[in-house]
Amino acid sequence: HQRQRTPKDNKRHLRNLLSADLVPSFDSRILVVGAYEAGKTTLVENLIGNEIPRDRQSTDGIDVYFGKLLFDLMTQTLMQNPEGVHSFPKAIYQKVSSYLKSKKEEITVQESDVFSVKTQSDIPDDEVIQQLSESINKYSDSNDLRHREVIPIPVLDFAGQIVYHVTHQTFITSHGIYLITFNGSRNLDDPLSIGKGERIITILDNIRQWVSSILMYSHPDCKDYPKVMFVATHKDLVCQNEIPKRRSQLLDRLSACFTDEKTKSHLMLEKLVFVNARNNNEPEMEELKDSLSKTITENPHWEQQVPKQFLILEMLLARLVEEGTYIISHEDVEKLNTQMGVKPLSEAELDLFLRVQNNCGKMTYIEYPDLRNFIVINPTCLINVLKSIVTSIPATANLNEGRLTETDLIKIWSGEKYAHFLQHGEYFRHLLVHFDILSEIKRYDKESGKKISGDCYLVPCMIMNRNETTFVERHLISSRCVGFVFEFKALDVPDAIPSRLIACVISIWNIRRHEHVELLFPDFVAVVLDRKHDLVVKTERNTVAVYIVHKERKELIIKDLASSVRQCLEQNLARISEVYSVSFTSKVTSKKYVPFELKLKHGCLSQGCLLDAGDIGGIKTEWICENHGYKTPKSDLDIWYTDRTVLECTDSCQGILDAALSMLPNDAQLLRLCNCLTKEEVRSLAVNLGISNPEFDAIDADSTSMLKFYSLRICREKNKSCKDFVKAMEAAEINGHTMCQVLIQYVDHAVMISD
Repeated sequence: HQRQRTPKDNKRHLRNLLSADLVPSFDSRILVVGAYEAGKTTLVENLIGNEIPRDRQSTDGIDVYFGKLLFDLMTQTLMQNPEGVHSFPKAIYQKVSSYLKSKKEEITVQESDVFSVKTQSDIPDDEVIQQLSESINKYSDSNDLRHREVIPIPVLDFAGQIVYHVTHQTFITSHGIYLITFNGSRNLDDPLSIGKGERIITILDNIRQWVSSILMYSHPDCKDYPKVMFVATHKDLVCQNEIPKRRSQLLDRLSACFTDEKTKSHLMLEKLVFVNARNNNEPEMEELKDSLSKTITENPHWEQQVPKQFLILEMLLARLVEEGTYIISHEDVEKLNTQMGVKPLSEAELDLFLRVQNNCGKMTYIEYPDLRNFIVINPTCLINVLKSIVTSIPATANLNEGRLTETDLIKIWSGEKYAHFLQHGEYFRHLLVHFDILSEIKRYDKESGKKISGDCYLVPCMIMNRNETTFVERHLISSRCVGFVFEFKALDVPDAIPSRLIACVISIWNIRRHEHVELLFPDFVAVVLDRKHDLVVKTERNTVAVYIVHKERKELIIKDLASSVRQCLEQNLARISEVYSVSFTSKVTSKKYVPFELKLKHGCLSQGCLLDAGDIGGIKTEWICENHGYKTPKSDLDIWYTDRTVLECTDSCQGILDAALSMLPNDAQLLRLCNCLTKEEVRSLAVNLGISNPEFDAIDADSTSMLKFYSLRICREKNKSCKDFVKAMEAAEINGHTMCQVLIQYVDHAVMISD
């Protein structure tokens, strides 16, 4: 029998613990993901020892449980703590309390290649020690845990509806164990239950999407981490004697699905856990906990030695959370760093601490100009910010349009539940854009070209309307359009990337209306290029399909317009296909580019009938579809790669008709002109049209193609006609006949149509 530890003991032990340079860090978490109705919440309730709900309950966004699942350092096993207090600060203090209970007389300092921080052997002053020990005493363990060394393991339960998918990347890091849950009583090729507006996918599609997202958004600090386990549920719906066969079939199918060695190193496919999560005595739940326990201790970051300042700051921040603070400035953290009573961390060391805490899910710290000045120190705060968007939009905005203005956001956050977000509204708006919950529809001032801040946002996950118009049947047909696809090399691509591209398209062109309906739907948008041409962008699994549609027939599509659109979208997709992942240890944020290839669509427009863009040269007159026998003229393929030399006039050119010269150039013509000129040529042209060099440099654009386009559009908004453009090109020593070719096809097409 051990003597009950007193508050004075805690204070003394804490002082002893913090007398060392380095202290151990025990941090892990379990993230349960999967499809809607897969049984995730029931699995979580069983795992943590809560009462298992009899009725199906839908998770609203993400639920997180602190202090309900503990890791016993002595037995090296997970244990349930259903009576534990659900509190983030409590979990921090409970972890430190376990450090104090350690029977080790002194902490072993291990050399670490990761944490090369040097500290001096100093001890916090009495005031700091008193504050921290009081917090630990306040959350003293119950009698059955009083003499155990236990570490709380947070458990996150992710909602499975597609509408929530884009929010999940916010919590995905390399730090943790992922349980991908699915209904094992069904075939993996069965379609999932879907809500209004959601695209139909199979169970296996959902599993692959989760694996792709987890590995995409995780920084590879360690070769084989994070670890991903698969859990099949609904075992009670399978006949007892069929369970072994069913398990084997599922495991074989999963193994066959993931063949890439790099991906397989993260997946635990040695055995498939198959459970009836509704059964409190399910034997395989113990197997699952054993496997989780083993995986936790095998992670090289477990029991990592860190500077004692990390632990002190962690407790001081937990005190602030306990007092109701959810967000603080970077400046406040710097001040706190100097108030620890020990040598403060250097600037680089403090940033390392913030990155580690972010990666462990204890705070949100993003090292970007618009975000790094504030840190969200209460992890449940970010969950509530996401819920405020996904849950509250129906009451405050047009849900079907999937768009949100700054006024809408203010209205959402003016309610009693979310009012505290308003104080830092600008920060949270930037954060939601960073995590792709909102995609900014960028609008630009017509006079200056500067971006108009906070004008409008696209909320991709909230676009619910199904396309019930006849637009696709009437216009997206072989006789009227040509197309190509951006095909991603990954079989499953994070939803955020095509959503960014759609937001980019909407920023440039106006959405097409058809049958009194705006053509913006889940994974689909149609915009107006000019009076005769529409552009359609459509997501099809791991591809983004792009079509140019002519109102009459595809033979009238202007060639260099198609080439300009292709170049514009390709450059923008290359930029927005960046996926950022934060390292657990590195000072550098990793940029991953999701690789893609451009392939041309056959005239039959079937999803699988594609030609590599590099193979156009091998086609002489036509490309015959092997599947449908459709003959696609080579001109339909060449249209996407019009050579710049085509935009040169012959000696017999008589110039442009006066009627055409008097018009203002439209957006499609400006885009084609940009495609013919370099950035410096556009600068010179713009200067001769009345824009100064400082004004040109101040234009806020994400890519060179957009910079060129916006600068010329500003000139057009100053009522500069085509004649003004021709004169400015002559002054800039640019071949004025380039403008001939930009305009002549419109004149020719007008004559052809009128005839």
